[in-house]
Amino acid sequence: MMHSVRSLHHVAVVVEDLAASVEWYGRNLGFRRHYDFELPGARASMIVRGDARLELYQVEGAVETDPGRRDVATVLRSTGINHLALLVEDLDAVVEDLQARAVEVAIHPTLMPNASGDRFAFIRDNEGALVELFEPAAVA
Repeated sequence: MMHSVRSLHHVAVVVEDLAASVEWYGRNLGFRRHYDFELPGARASMIVRGDARLELYQVEGAVETDPGRRDVATVLRSTGINHLALLVEDLDAVVEDLQARAVEVAIHPTLMPNASGDRFAFIRDNEGALVELFEPAAVA
């Protein structure tokens, strides 16, 4: 029997400060805490916004991110998962609002280089991780 994947359920992110990250994603991107849980050596919160789910983990003894991975060019040339992307409406308004909240914009709104008309921007979360904001082109 062939199994099928229906959709992405969530992305897990290891953070240094769970409470600060839950608060940041709530205040700046409108996520809400869905539930908390603990595993040996870790505390976690599932946060949600619409269909987007992030599972934030604070893990004992976690290794700090390599400083080179905080540079956009380096991260985008590194193997492995390097950012998460959130679908937005009105990218310019979202970025303007986040800038007013003192959120760092790493890449300002830019057209995708594939001639689709899609646009993206990158921000940094409270711990410096890249978050892409993606706005698909209007369908005619």
